Amino acid sequence: MRRQSSLEFDDLRTIIALAEELNFHRAGRRVGLSQPGVTRVLAKVERHVGACLFERSHSKRNSVVINDAGRSYVERAKLALAHEEGAALAARETMHGIDRQLVVGRSPHVDRRLVEILHSIELPLYPNLRVDLPTRYAGELPACIRSGEFDLAIITNPPEDPFLTSTLLRCTPFTVVLPEGHGWANSQFTSLDHLKSTPWIFFERHVHPALYDAFRDRARSLGIGQERIHHVADAEEACEMVRRMSAVAFLSPRGAANVSKDGVAFCTLREDDLFLGTHLVARAENGSKLVSEFVRNFVKRLKQAGLYEPIPSESASGAHCAGLMPASKSSSTFVQAH
Repeated sequence: MRRQSSLEFDDLRTIIALAEELNFHRAGRRVGLSQPGVTRVLAKVERHVGACLFERSHSKRNSVVINDAGRSYVERAKLALAHEEGAALAARETMHGIDRQLVVGRSPHVDRRLVEILHSIELPLYPNLRVDLPTRYAGELPACIRSGEFDLAIITNPPEDPFLTSTLLRCTPFTVVLPEGHGWANSQFTSLDHLKSTPWIFFERHVHPALYDAFRDRARSLGIGQERIHHVADAEEACEMVRRMSAVAFLSPRGAANVSKDGVAFCTLREDDLFLGTHLVARAENGSKLVSEFVRNFVKRLKQAGLYEPIPSESASGAHCAGLMPASKSSSTFVQAH
């Protein structure tokens, strides 16, 4: 049955502002409406949706609190606005003959070889394509994709998200950094169980919240208390703490390759479910031909360069990583990456 009311994009902007401000007056200032105007828009949208999106708040600062239905609606409203704005921009660029732009987010720690390939991609159908590569922490990148700020992003172990789709590019085992005198220092491989009597070092949670939590949970399961877990900001600091505290640190192979080798040893972490999984992530409903062509070309270039490794080598582990799937189904339990 057809709804009696129809919505405009300005209505969505008003609801998004209310969800972020939780106050009719502040939301109205953001979108140029009076407080009664915001109230009318909310009533219109809730009538259109057929559900209550906000509840009254007893807080002096906030007028409302958003409920579960409201959160779901606002999430999709943001996507709708991002798609509309992107479509309008693409139309204007086409009309004026402006170069096409693709924004591919990345963390500061992504493999430089992948960045070089991204910069060098040329698409015959898009001869004037410009690729921008802004950086964010890995934990911030999924939100940038959902909001439409980025078209794609290279993300290590993306979290579960029904709005995202990911292509797995590489599975890489962790490198363990140990003191030279450690019992496993001369081994090619080791496991977490072998290291449970030694203090652990990994990166601060803000670098990658999901991986931090997975690593912390594994430590707890092995009886490693919080007092034996230490945090660092970079790989060189991690190696310095290994030497000073006789601890072990878990780094990416790239991070381990760039640190001083004095007084430390390196071996590969052999765990069936602990890998650095590098994914190329996009919005699940992104139907852009440009994005699809770019992803295909990027994967092709990785294969040519020998950098496409969605299955880890048998010498590192017997585990296998999944290929192309929604990000909500592609995340496994991984340890903190650098």
